[in-house]
Amino acid sequence: MEDTKPLVFKEAKKEEEVVNLSKFDIQAFTDTQDFSWSLDNIKKEVKTGWKLFSVTTDEEIVAAVLMRKDGDTLFTKNTPIKMAFQGNGFSHQIKNFYEEEAKKQQIRRVVNYCPVDNFRMIALNESHGYKRTGNAFGVSNNIIEWVKVL
Repeated sequence: MEDTKPLVFKEAKKEEEVVNLSKFDIQAFTDTQDFSWSLDNIKKEVKTGWKLFSVTTDEEIVAAVLMRKDGDTLFTKNTPIKMAFQGNGFSHQIKNFYEEEAKKQQIRRVVNYCPVDNFRMIALNESHGYKRTGNAFGVSNNIIEWVKVL
């Protein structure tokens, strides 16, 4: 069995990096569901305090991650894994990244958002010890909020 390749998380700090990430394979990111994957919308997310990260393996972008710190809570959300890379354990690595970042910043709570119809993400959240908060967001309450206390 082949080892899972480690992911590289790189914050998009420069305008050019945000633009490049916004142009990445729109098809891979069409079901983020809490906002449409466009440069304007990504800029709005960043402007409201979300940090944008590219997630790469072998220098290929496979997903994008957004994180925002507020008090003792790290809010997190991510795009789906690019189709050709699903099933490689990358979603588990993303969850671990969130929790490691929270611990580095001495944050005790990690909140994650995922679509109500993303059964893989729901199972992943449950397997990592996240609990539903009962809160739902989005145009038709299609985004579920999850929390894990570290």
